[in-house]
Amino acid sequence: MPARVYLMTLFAFLSACDQPSVGAARDAADRVFLNGAIYTVDTDRSWAEAVAVKDGGIVYVGDDEGAARYIGAETEVIDLAGQMLLPGFHDAHIHILTEVLSDEECNLLRIETLEEVAAKLKDCTALLGHGGERWVTGGGWGEWLWPEANPKKGLLDLLFPDRPVYLPSSFGHAAWVNSKALEIAGIDADTEDPEAGIIERDPETGEPSGTLRESAMTLVSAKIPPFTLEQRKKRVLAGIALSHANGITAVIEPGVGPDHIEQVLAVADDGDFDMRAVASLSPIGWHAGIFGDEVFEFMDGREAWRRPNIDVDSVKIYMDGVIEFGTSPLLEPYADPEYGSGEFFYEQDVVDDYFTRLDAMGLQIHVHAIGDAAVRRALDAFDTMRAANGMSDNRHQIVHLQLIHEDDRPRFAELNVGAVFQSLWAYPDPAALDLDIPMLGEERTWQMYPIASVQKAGGRIVGGSDYWVTDLDPLLAIETAITRQDPWTNEGPVLNEDERVDLATMIEAYTINGAYQMGLEGEQGSIEVGKRADLVVLDRNLFELAPAEINEARVMMTIFDGRTVYE
Repeated sequence: MPARVYLMTLFAFLSACDQPSVGAARDAADRVFLNGAIYTVDTDRSWAEAVAVKDGGIVYVGDDEGAARYIGAETEVIDLAGQMLLPGFHDAHIHILTEVLSDEECNLLRIETLEEVAAKLKDCTALLGHGGERWVTGGGWGEWLWPEANPKKGLLDLLFPDRPVYLPSSFGHAAWVNSKALEIAGIDADTEDPEAGIIERDPETGEPSGTLRESAMTLVSAKIPPFTLEQRKKRVLAGIALSHANGITAVIEPGVGPDHIEQVLAVADDGDFDMRAVASLSPIGWHAGIFGDEVFEFMDGREAWRRPNIDVDSVKIYMDGVIEFGTSPLLEPYADPEYGSGEFFYEQDVVDDYFTRLDAMGLQIHVHAIGDAAVRRALDAFDTMRAANGMSDNRHQIVHLQLIHEDDRPRFAELNVGAVFQSLWAYPDPAALDLDIPMLGEERTWQMYPIASVQKAGGRIVGGSDYWVTDLDPLLAIETAITRQDPWTNEGPVLNEDERVDLATMIEAYTINGAYQMGLEGEQGSIEVGKRADLVVLDRNLFELAPAEINEARVMMTIFDGRTVYE
């Protein structure tokens, strides 16, 4: 832990610096960090030893000797003892303010075997449940645990015969439900699949089998009684605390609807929102094809939701589902057509019109696109939008980017669209490969997540976790982008070594590039005089580590607006 001492204990240090006197009161900072490995991420990517902070802003960056004038009688001096100081991390695609599970929900995150899932579900029978029908909610189950990512309702029916159960997957594109939940939602063998959704069925009887995909999830989720505002505020606060523990001080939260924004604003209005956030609003959710005037009226009303540190000039759009469920269109057919057809959510002319109108409203367009066909459709729409509106400064971005055709990789730079990769996925996870190879074949599978190709073509690489789908730790993602290998074992195959990038690139992805996507690069994202003091202290210098050791570094302190929010 960084040592904390006051001026009197640093008298010998100040004398050694040959300073004629202690800093004048007008120069005295609130906090001074000394003796650090400070990577500023400024334009020159320079290094420093010391940083001084006053009133939440950075007033000095340089060597220890120069910092002496900023140390006054009340200054808190923190000896970093060689530890690394970086700008606070940014996560440009994370569900942290709306989807952190409470103790009242059934948490299946990071459970690795079916036996452990069954044991956890048995424990969850003791939960009090939610609403009059005592709904059991939560989720986070891993798709790779079931053949074709298709869990059946039998186990849930056995454990919860009289209570409805709704458990979204870790990908967030499917839900596992029981017979009681299907009954309440009125879903049976005669229920047609909703637009852009799939009700998985027993192949012999046609009865719903227990898995709902994409928009079909809402058939059940709409029946769940809403959580109270106080319950939802606890989720926001838990998410902020989890972010701080991982050095994250700024986020873009996608898919925020009216109910979600209420809980975020309630925390902000209480004065407890120690985070910089872009709320990427989602007026249409999964309801593909709804592009009526009500969508634009919804976005016009966003001003009521704006707060200090909360930007609402962003809109989330789903271009496809996911490859693993066969709901993402591909430029070439799936390896086995049995696995999926991957129909488009929207026709090209509809997307073109939507993008053009939203861009003209001054909105960032935050696009979910996983398959190469959806990525191309989004880029084509951005191209049409640019032709109509010119080169706006709305900081558009596409997230996930599992497959990008080589012809489309230079277009991110040409169209000034941020490439937000979830680089923690960019390694040959055996469980994921069991799903991907049957869908894509070997050749396309090993071309997934082409981070280096987009970077070499001039694209802006941005970091995002997509928590809760995967771990939000930026250091895990940074290491994986560099090694393209399992970051936990540091063993096994590499997912296309030509797509490796270097450490400096990934630090930029999680700092200054993330700040740019949020429109905040003038305020933070690098350690420079005049910027806000959003900082993270790591216990070791990442540049002195072997790539496979990066995720072993630990966050020792997170600073927001000059204040310690995690230690």
